[in-house]
Amino acid sequence: PMSSSSSSSSSVRIPKATSSNNDERSSRGDALGGQDFIYSQKSGVTEELFMNSVDADIATGEMRVNEFKEMKSINADDFTVPERLLERIGTFLTKNYLMHYQAKTFMKKRTIVSPLVLGIWGGKGCGKSFNVELACAKLGVLPIVTSAGELEDATAGEPGKLLRRRYLAAGKMTRETGVPTCLIINDIDAGVGRFKHTTSSTVNNQIVQGTLMNIADNPTNVYEDTSIVGNRASVPRVPVIVTGNDFSRLYAPLARDGRMDKFFWEPSREEIVGIMTPIFAQHGLDKRDTEKLVSHFPNQPLDFFSAVRNRAIDAFVLDFCVENEMAFTSALLDANKSSSQSKVSERTVSYETFLSAARYVQNEQQNVNNLQLSREYLANWVNEEDITNASPPSPPPERLPDKVVDDEKSKALFEAAKKKMLEGKSTLSIKQVVKFIDTEETDTDDGLPWETININRAYQIMYEKAMEGERVVTIDARPVKDFNRETCKGALSFPAAIRKGGLSDFVDEPDVEECVKKVKDKVPEETHIIVLLDDNGNEYETLFLEALSKEYGGDLVKIIEGGLPNYFKHFTPKGTRRPRYVGYGQDNEETMWTGSN
Repeated sequence: PMSSSSSSSSSVRIPKATSSNNDERSSRGDALGGQDFIYSQKSGVTEELFMNSVDADIATGEMRVNEFKEMKSINADDFTVPERLLERIGTFLTKNYLMHYQAKTFMKKRTIVSPLVLGIWGGKGCGKSFNVELACAKLGVLPIVTSAGELEDATAGEPGKLLRRRYLAAGKMTRETGVPTCLIINDIDAGVGRFKHTTSSTVNNQIVQGTLMNIADNPTNVYEDTSIVGNRASVPRVPVIVTGNDFSRLYAPLARDGRMDKFFWEPSREEIVGIMTPIFAQHGLDKRDTEKLVSHFPNQPLDFFSAVRNRAIDAFVLDFCVENEMAFTSALLDANKSSSQSKVSERTVSYETFLSAARYVQNEQQNVNNLQLSREYLANWVNEEDITNASPPSPPPERLPDKVVDDEKSKALFEAAKKKMLEGKSTLSIKQVVKFIDTEETDTDDGLPWETININRAYQIMYEKAMEGERVVTIDARPVKDFNRETCKGALSFPAAIRKGGLSDFVDEPDVEECVKKVKDKVPEETHIIVLLDDNGNEYETLFLEALSKEYGGDLVKIIEGGLPNYFKHFTPKGTRRPRYVGYGQDNEETMWTGSN
């Protein structure tokens, strides 16, 4: 404590606590809470010791509340950020810091211009979130990380306030310490995106997107509390980095050029090898074996190989448990004290062990897609939306007086009509949900060795058991990436082609023989097979259908007219008919309505 003669805001020794002193202490709410108080600017005393009218931390405590993520739990040098991603993030951050310097020095020619928001998007499991945070650690930038789950709250407007508070906290850190900061929002499309009929827009969704748009337009003047007019705080420019899988789900004005700079991230095979080499090297695997392992699974993303590494050391963890007779607590407490204790994380793992672990992880992926046990548990479940969209039942006709049927012919016709009516009642719940057109007239016979059926007939076979007593299976012969993105409920993946290359320059190489072999191993003979394809005229589609028809017979192999794109125009992947006013893909008329439009 400061001496009592040093200044007017010095430490004051208060006599032994009395009831009045206790009341005063509890009402003031000082940070120390004891008998010694430091009266700083919070108590209205002017103190020249603090520069720029900064409140003493002992009075506010705000500098001890740390929301910044410094990644102290890991050693950043043990991981590699791909150079392409590191350069993109570094360039974006530097341009924003230089823009703040231009504005601060009142430069007449402001040659550096950059949006405030950088959107990094791409497929699942390609390391967007972790690599962005790791890049900040390597660049010496302190980020405040916000997850998608924090963008919704029971109180309307609270997520918007959270973003403003964190933006102002990052700006204050830069202004008072000189350390560069940024704001990171992970999986923003999962938090505020619109996904057709699966989610509904809330007030907080609109407020969050409106807040980001406002901050992007006025990055140095941000309202701390919108309920107080004129309560704007002047802060340095703080770059914002958002990650997600599909930015087309966001409100379009937020993702437009000028507010958001977009960067598609899909690591190449070489970049995946570069990322995984130092991680696998901890277990004795060299770069050559890492390249061989990555090449052995060409369609797997980055997170697959991280899961392989975790799976490969399971045997050593089990040995550790057995050696200590399952006494986990005592073994872990003694791990740092005993020099003879083996370190599981540094055990050497052979290439064959890694390969076996990779096959296990891949098999578990396939089981999740193929089994789909919920279909068995919810076989008789009907969606609520199906019931609400169903047409109301027509009113019963007036009851006519019973007529006596005399002749035998009329009796036979009457009994046949009665039987047909009773049979129709068993499927009444499905019929009143989905109305079909006559399918017999629309099926085509184009002379090919397989059968082409229309979308309604395909729906009946897959979901209404139209072929009662017959074995029916639906297989998706498209590449794995297309299957993972979207397919019909219950379809099994048997890729007849292997996709190589990037998103815009990919090539589908036929793998028909291996695919037909897998189908023969899994699908018994005399089974009706519905093959799902894009019907784009690809070479592998015709080759696969010819080979499959040769093995099973053309009358058992069926394809959907127009392929999956035509099917998805009328039905959702889970098997419900789309409303007439909603299209699919580029024809989708669904928009996000706000109070302004």
